[in-house]
Amino acid sequence: MCSPSFAVRGHPRVKRPLSRRRRAKEHLSLIAAMAPNGRLYVGGQDKAYNSEGVVDFLEYLCRRYRSKDLIVIWDGATIHRSQAIKDFLARKKGRVHLVALPGYSPELNPVELLWSQLKRELKNRVFLDLTDLAEVLKEKIEEVRKDTELLVSFFKKKEVAFFTG
Repeated sequence: MCSPSFAVRGHPRVKRPLSRRRRAKEHLSLIAAMAPNGRLYVGGQDKAYNSEGVVDFLEYLCRRYRSKDLIVIWDGATIHRSQAIKDFLARKKGRVHLVALPGYSPELNPVELLWSQLKRELKNRVFLDLTDLAEVLKEKIEEVRKDTELLVSFFKKKEVAFFTG
């Protein structure tokens, strides 16, 4: 099977061969929760998160904070509006409070500041494979986790403080 032909000025038409065997795309997904006191919880897996994965993460947070109610601030992603999420919230009524961010407003979400921090840390780095990336990410997340002053500062950013304060 060949891809369509294309021509470049001064060069003959070329056909690029396509591999007949498709390789599965490697994947790494992260999910995180932060508390205003600087606590950080991060989960990761080798496939995209679905609603059940999000519910598992929220259940984990509920176990960590058994005696406290949770306020969950998140965007309007489709995954956050699924029936599995609605069922979870119904089961945890009065225990887990959901605050939905306005559309297209990541500047209001302190976790987005975490992702930006990690991206800056990994900028211009080359990883041999997903395992290599995952190992470096774990190290960087641990460094950030230990820097509670940095994590607390994410909640002090004026847009976030206005929304969460």
